[in-house]
Amino acid sequence: MLETNTSVASSTIEFRMEPVRLGTLGSLRLPMPHVNPRRLRRRMLHGLAHAFQDILTHTTVRGLENIPAHGPLLVLPNHVSNLDGPMVLANYPRQMEMVGPGDFKMITLKDWMLRAYGMTFIKRGFADTEGLKALIAHLKAGRDLLMFPDGGMWEKRRLEAKPGAAYLSQVTGARILPVAIGGTYLKSLSAFRLEMPELTVTFGKVMPAVPVSHDRRRREADLDAASQEIMDRIADLLEPREREMYARWGREQFRLQVAFGDDHGDPVAYTGPELPEMAALAEFMSRPNLFRPMWQNTGLDMLPFREARYFAPVELQIAARELLETLQGPFERYIPYRLGDAAALEVQDSLRTLLVVGEWASAHGARVRLTPLCADPAFAGTD
Repeated sequence: MLETNTSVASSTIEFRMEPVRLGTLGSLRLPMPHVNPRRLRRRMLHGLAHAFQDILTHTTVRGLENIPAHGPLLVLPNHVSNLDGPMVLANYPRQMEMVGPGDFKMITLKDWMLRAYGMTFIKRGFADTEGLKALIAHLKAGRDLLMFPDGGMWEKRRLEAKPGAAYLSQVTGARILPVAIGGTYLKSLSAFRLEMPELTVTFGKVMPAVPVSHDRRRREADLDAASQEIMDRIADLLEPREREMYARWGREQFRLQVAFGDDHGDPVAYTGPELPEMAALAEFMSRPNLFRPMWQNTGLDMLPFREARYFAPVELQIAARELLETLQGPFERYIPYRLGDAAALEVQDSLRTLLVVGEWASAHGARVRLTPLCADPAFAGTD
């Protein structure tokens, strides 16, 4: 069920006129204080995020002077880590609405925090008109809205935006605040291990609202151009190391190495049909943020895809079958939304190939090891 919040009071303590009995003198209506629980929770989570930043990280914050005094404002950061939302929350000077993922259930702690904040959940990859209406209502009510224009925190081959943020700006007239976050990729546990990761949060200059396109034939193209302009502005704010990270993800090439061995780990020669490279599956397995929901959020046993060691054929077949059923069922839009329709079909074909591989290995008394291999052409032939 979609959760929305369209009537949040402007302060944590609000006063309501209530009757107070004065004994035989009757009653008198007086302003009585009431705590707004949602704003109180948000204030507490803001303090928690700020304490986390100050105690467990070395964070450099720039551009606070670029934040306007009033909304509505679309606050749009890049996204590669669970730390990104808290880093913006810790430094933003006022409370704002946030967009949360509604296409699958988060793990317990993260799910509790998202719901405690009172986020609006959106089913990514689906036509979620109810969620879209809630976001429009937030902005039309003058509230600031934090959302990640690139769609989520998986490793992206290029820094590009989904059209949602530009569309919201266009239909509500909300201005855009680009935000660049650096250093957070795979650093959540590093912070809790007291390694004090070096993070950056940079608020850019406000962009005007996306203008309405009056030429129906160009509306989609204009929206795509506005979306890319948003991401270009974010990219300009990123540290060079972050821009290179995205560039490297775009260059990397993948293939899946399938090896066979006996119970002692000695090689077994494969004599079955020629195996394809299974590049999309190898990339899927190699991207930590991309593959993590397949075992962390679904609860599936994905060890044959997570650990490069020999597994019994039946273990591989069970994992491949469960993953295929998940990607064809409750997570049917997961890969298309992130990697595209062609990659989604290739992943499914590769999983069917692994089912056949398991049959061959079982018939020949072999165990199977999957190893995703990644190469960066920019460094081909270098030591």
